[in-house]
Amino acid sequence: MANRPFSEFPAHERQDVEAVFRQVGLASQEFEISDVNGTSARQVTVRRQRTGAESVYDASPGNVWVEEFESDLECGLFGQVSV
Repeated sequence: MANRPFSEFPAHERQDVEAVFRQVGLASQEFEISDVNGTSARQVTVRRQRTGAESVYDASPGNVWVEEFESDLECGLFGQVSV
């Protein structure tokens, strides 16, 4: 199972994540985002390079990992944002 970089994610996911970054005043370049599509479920890993903070999200069908990521950003899991 190889990691897939964010640039290869489906267009709608990339657009949703970019919208979240704009909303909170951060640049996507500050983050490393990748996924692994395992045998049971797809998992997305997000890591903020400056802080080293990292979280893994369940991205299997029906899950809303982008909304969970947005919530984590807003509550400060990845460090301060300008919301």
